[in-house]
Amino acid sequence: MTGRRNHLYRLLLGTTALAGLQALAAATAASDGVKLSLGGFLYNAFGATFDDDSEGEIGDDVNTVGIGHDGEIQFEGEVTLDNGVTVGARFDLEAGDEDGDQFDQSYGYFSGGWGELRVGLVDGAAGSSYMLPPGSTSNFGPYSPNNIGAVLSPGLFDPENSITVRDKPIKLVYYSPTWSGFSFGASFTPNDDEKAYNAGDNVDGSWRANKPEGSASNNVGLNVHYEHEGDGWGVVAGAAAYIEGDVNKAGPEDAEQAGYNAGVNMSLGSWTFGVAGTYFTNENGQDQDLWLVGTGFTYAWDAWTLGAGWAHGTRDVTGFSDDDQLDRAGVTAIYEMGPGISLDAGVFYTWAEAADDADDPADGYDAIEFSVGSAIEF
Repeated sequence: MTGRRNHLYRLLLGTTALAGLQALAAATAASDGVKLSLGGFLYNAFGATFDDDSEGEIGDDVNTVGIGHDGEIQFEGEVTLDNGVTVGARFDLEAGDEDGDQFDQSYGYFSGGWGELRVGLVDGAAGSSYMLPPGSTSNFGPYSPNNIGAVLSPGLFDPENSITVRDKPIKLVYYSPTWSGFSFGASFTPNDDEKAYNAGDNVDGSWRANKPEGSASNNVGLNVHYEHEGDGWGVVAGAAAYIEGDVNKAGPEDAEQAGYNAGVNMSLGSWTFGVAGTYFTNENGQDQDLWLVGTGFTYAWDAWTLGAGWAHGTRDVTGFSDDDQLDRAGVTAIYEMGPGISLDAGVFYTWAEAADDADDPADGYDAIEFSVGSAIEF
């Protein structure tokens, strides 16, 4: 009887374990898995720029007219598992990229009531949530434009991607839930030169990146964001920072850099107003900083949106009593033809003053540009 009872006991344990495994498998199989959907955009622009183009000036040997182009095919999908966790993936395939860097973003994410965690080739906390004033279109803008005709620009307000060696290097990113309009994010980039097979890295076979001269390791991105929508009015405010940890220096030009951004935009009926600024430490070498400020507005009615803005940049230059100065101002217009389809246009004026040096080709530079474009989003 004892042997028979032991046999029955073992049989009961085995049956219970099998039932548990079957229940677990059924719970896992309850989901169909991640299914990717197709999206993307295609931006095209045509423009003409008239600037200082005599021999020896920085506009010399630069074409007067040109066509801007930017496009991506985006694959994204997600699934919510039985345990409540949402798992997803996104791939942004560059259209017409001539640099061989075919994927702009490629990452997986996990989200729930605790927030969202992303890993892969992706914008970090500072590169995805920095502030810009209103007044830009899909193609043109006084600040951080996609297409620009002038040889000089006040620069990118993005505190992260303006500094990194590679666009969107591999990183970890966390975004918090939103509490009463407030949220925050944090990201960690082990090495800003690691994105693909570059500098001897084998990123799909080794997680330890090579560190060529000029690359930075153990970099941190941070952001805080606030949004509130009232009755006929609203406010969006935020701040972001990107701080390099350790730079493999080839010289003083490779000093550790950091970028800090903050801004606020307010809407009132059809009007939106805003101001934002970004400060870069050691942007032009050790103790040579850069700061940017921009302000703008838009007015929307029916299918039209009109905008205007101004951006100013000042950069320290060692050995001079004053700084490089660069300004850009312009007006924009957007016409919504249909869902995801718009036409845009812009007129911009850019002017510069070099630091205490009349022999600098950038000194006294100015340019006026006229642009029209289209945006198709799907």
